[in-house]
Amino acid sequence: MIKYILSWFLLLLAALLNAAIRELAYKDFFEEHLSHQISVFTGIILISIPVLYVSKKWPFNNKTHAFKIGLVWFFMTELFEFLMFLRVSENPYKDFLKVHNIFAGEFWILILIWVLISPVLLYGPVHRSIKVD
Repeated sequence: MIKYILSWFLLLLAALLNAAIRELAYKDFFEEHLSHQISVFTGIILISIPVLYVSKKWPFNNKTHAFKIGLVWFFMTELFEFLMFLRVSENPYKDFLKVHNIFAGEFWILILIWVLISPVLLYGPVHRSIKVD
């Protein structure tokens, strides 16, 4: 299990790369809220890369195992996000809950759902066809 926990840092790297792409490539062309919405979808694509890598490098035993890994990654992601809000926000609890409100146009929850279910969805025929050394 420790290798899957440590592999979460690959997801974090993908998220940081996604943020850098947003800041450098298209943030100035869109208003901030829209650029964050767009980055959710680019983030889902980028996060899929390490998930595919991990699922091929250390194959999940079954879909239940894949779901458990997704659950661990989900909680690690939420904990990281919450700690970041504690550190940088004046009202961390309110702001933390605000970014989870999809009805207000916040799409962050889609990243969380993807982190949770991607190991299960990418388990199976898709990852077996990819070569990883």
